[in-house]
Amino acid sequence: MDNTQENLDIKDILKKIIGEKWITEDSTGVFIIKDCIVVQSFTGKNYTYRVVNYVTGDQKYLFYKRQELAKQDYDGVIEKIKALSFYDMKQASDGSEMIDLIFRDIFPKYGFVVREEQVELSKHIYENMKERKISLSDIAVGLGKTHAYLIAAMVHSIFARKGRFYKQMPIVITTSSIELQRSIIKEYIPEISKMLIENGMISSPITCVLRKGKENYVCENRLKDYFQSLDPKRKRSSEYKGLQKLIQSRNIDLADAEDISGYDKRKINVKSSQCMKCSKFKTCAFQQFMKEARKSTYHFQICNHNYYLADILKRKDGRRSLLPDYQTVIIDEAHKLMDAANQMYGTTINEHEVNHLMKKISPTYSKKKSQKELKNLTSEVMALNQMFFDALTEQIPGTAFFDDTEKFPTTITLRIMTLLKKMVLTIHEISKKMSYTERQFLIDIKAVLDGLRVFLLETNIYWMENPKAKGQRMLASIPKVISKELGDDLWTVKRSMILTSGTLAVDGDFSYIKHQLGMNTISDWKINELTKSSPFHFKKNCMLYMPKKIPFPNVDDEAYIHEVGQEISRLIDASNGHALVLFTSYKPLRLIFQHIKEKHPNRQLIAMNRGRNTGIDEFKESQNAVLFATGSMWEGVNIPGDVLSHLIIVKLPFPIPDPISDYEKSLYPDMNEYLKSVLIPKMLIKLRQGVGRLIRSETDTGVISILDVRASDNGRYHQEVLHALPECRRAEGINDIQAFLKEKKDKLYFE
Repeated sequence: MDNTQENLDIKDILKKIIGEKWITEDSTGVFIIKDCIVVQSFTGKNYTYRVVNYVTGDQKYLFYKRQELAKQDYDGVIEKIKALSFYDMKQASDGSEMIDLIFRDIFPKYGFVVREEQVELSKHIYENMKERKISLSDIAVGLGKTHAYLIAAMVHSIFARKGRFYKQMPIVITTSSIELQRSIIKEYIPEISKMLIENGMISSPITCVLRKGKENYVCENRLKDYFQSLDPKRKRSSEYKGLQKLIQSRNIDLADAEDISGYDKRKINVKSSQCMKCSKFKTCAFQQFMKEARKSTYHFQICNHNYYLADILKRKDGRRSLLPDYQTVIIDEAHKLMDAANQMYGTTINEHEVNHLMKKISPTYSKKKSQKELKNLTSEVMALNQMFFDALTEQIPGTAFFDDTEKFPTTITLRIMTLLKKMVLTIHEISKKMSYTERQFLIDIKAVLDGLRVFLLETNIYWMENPKAKGQRMLASIPKVISKELGDDLWTVKRSMILTSGTLAVDGDFSYIKHQLGMNTISDWKINELTKSSPFHFKKNCMLYMPKKIPFPNVDDEAYIHEVGQEISRLIDASNGHALVLFTSYKPLRLIFQHIKEKHPNRQLIAMNRGRNTGIDEFKESQNAVLFATGSMWEGVNIPGDVLSHLIIVKLPFPIPDPISDYEKSLYPDMNEYLKSVLIPKMLIKLRQGVGRLIRSETDTGVISILDVRASDNGRYHQEVLHALPECRRAEGINDIQAFLKEKKDKLYFE
């Protein structure tokens, strides 16, 4: 982003000024300096040179030479250009002025609308970067926060270069979704880069690199070995050709590989334990990519929250970092950072992984004494592993097995602790008895031992996952003080931290997220907060319906299921489908879907099951279907246009109790305090995420129906819900919904 050095990448600029007929087609470009390009023409005897301002079209003849201009002569030419009146015409004096220039003068040339709140947001972010402060911003959908923080970051980089103690460092952008990462790399940054170059703001392209975990990349050795082991007659033709194509292309990013199954990807991806001893380590395409990616010359390093936290933890432990040194971090989708922290600071022991490792270590032959000993030890660990998980499962109370429970409470009893210690000792014994061949598994052995030892501590919260799936059971834990640990790791380093999301605050209050992320000990002067409401006309384009006569939510009450089913049936008739019905769990989804299916045999109804995401595409391609969903559909899904015009929220999305929330609850003096400080903020954030699925553009229109009596006019959480949502028209009954949609939609909508 340096706009004070000559830039030799001139193809696009040359094409532009030839197209504008400012120079002849036989001209060639020499170099660019800020908003000017030096062009060369050959007359047959001499080379003539002129300078053109490629933004304004101003130009001036410079000189002619018998020989082509040499690079060592550029400095003298640059001095002549700097003296011209049309050189660097649009250079801003400071960052704030440059942000204004970009949003108000440059972007509108390319069809962008000037949004005052977007400009304010970009300036807010820039000031926090400059002062190395922490920014918390809650920014509604449609305001353009991605462009706001990218421009702020680019402007910050331009002006930071002018500082006396400047050191080249990238800016880290971390998000929770791969879709946003790809959009930033493939759309936002190239598009902004092109616009700024064309307008003389920068002279060379903005560079970025996507960083992902090793498992997302191809190991060339494993790929070749796996491919050679396949029988083309028994392997699906498309998958076989996909692997063949991957070998030929030398592409290492599995996300770009076509026609390759998840099973195949696990067979060919990079494995940490096999890298260091690999004979092709120095020539490996993955290692070359990693060497290049770690360079600080990239303007942006882009990753997900897990990768960013993995880098933090490696630095903390004194290990080699994943990312180069940086002074600014942008955390987009920051409401998901704590979920990533629970994974990265947590520990899991998987029944299958322990057994699988023991099977790999166990010798095929056991003729020698050492082989027999090793085989017996691995068999003993597998037996202990099963007893360990059986004992854990027995500790789970029968009342815990609800339909949608994912984290099951368990207790580390004296017997379980004994089994755990015995397993640790036996695995340690295995590590000492392994031959040279088996020593390739030392890294995996260490990982299992480190994981098991965590469960000997009393400072953690424990739970089980998949307790009824023998062989796939998992024991998990996180530290009780995870917020403090996260806070110590994130906020004690002097760097600017920009946290942004559409749902970071509750009614403009950031207390919940600050508590969650361990920010309570940070001085107020170091944190700047900002909220920006939606630029969309909700009062004009959106109606809110909250009926009063629905029974109190109780999935086990047949009367409740019947009444809610009846109301949903009437609502989807009122909107002629075009509806997303959002649930908080699968049991009511199944029961109510069945009820609606019987009532509407001719309507296209789609139910999302666990692990089935094809329903989203089916819904998007439909004209007026109804999608019944839960889980991931509460956030991050964009369904544009009239396909989704009615969002029906069956129940307020309070979190399902689990061992983490049980511990959290114990920290508060009473249930009311816990409800006010944790449960209601969590519910309102999730509710806002769900509501965000409906109105995604200036032209979207639709209805939000909330069928939880606790949200209705006399309900316990009515005021909190109203304050959390944008101001909409209110519907008193279903007739109001029909009238509103007839006013907003064309005739085709009702066919």
